[in-house]
Amino acid sequence: MTMHPVIRIICFLVFVTCLSRANAGQLFSGLVLFSLLYLYSPIDFLPRAFAMLLRLRWFFLSILVLYIWMSPDASPLSNSSSVFSFIPPGVASGLGRVFSLVLIVLAVSYLLASLEQNQLIAAIYWLAAPLAYLGLEREKMVLRLAMGMEAVGKLAKMPRLKRADEDRPGAGKNFYHRITGSLQYYYQYALGCAKEDTGREYTFDCLNPPAFWQWGFPLGLYFLFLLAGRINWI
Repeated sequence: MTMHPVIRIICFLVFVTCLSRANAGQLFSGLVLFSLLYLYSPIDFLPRAFAMLLRLRWFFLSILVLYIWMSPDASPLSNSSSVFSFIPPGVASGLGRVFSLVLIVLAVSYLLASLEQNQLIAAIYWLAAPLAYLGLEREKMVLRLAMGMEAVGKLAKMPRLKRADEDRPGAGKNFYHRITGSLQYYYQYALGCAKEDTGREYTFDCLNPPAFWQWGFPLGLYFLFLLAGRINWI
């Protein structure tokens, strides 16, 4: 049984929406879902996820510091009937927000690993069909998406800028010139990639509508989080 690419994207959107204001029960449900995916799914999404989480480590730390500093009065993880009630409200809120973002990063990694680029673009093209009634051209939107995804992949693999004076003592003092030089280097690299793709054609296959029974996956996921949201004793 293969899940339709459109259903995969809708399940991803339902998952992210439910985690935007998740409590402890919903966070625990998300963790269980990914544990099951890791154990039974043939898709290897953890290496990509670990790389993304490593790049976002300072972002997560800044969120945790901000929540601790602001110390909100209430937290979805710290209520009188929760085992997390002994944790200060700011710490509990920060940990809950960071954990929900970690689960979202895992969801993004799984979605990108489970779908090929052509399948992802074709699914978004199918979902963008209502935009035609508003007078918008979904072909242009999908084309820009394809070009953007390809550009991100190229920029991620681009060679690192190496300066001749980088290893000399005191080379890092002129911070402004280093930043402007790096920006100019990356801009020229992106401009060169754009010139290489001039006149290139992008093609993708149009998807058939998903089977009716597959719409039960996003509905079941939504009701699962709705039920887990009532669990406050975790």
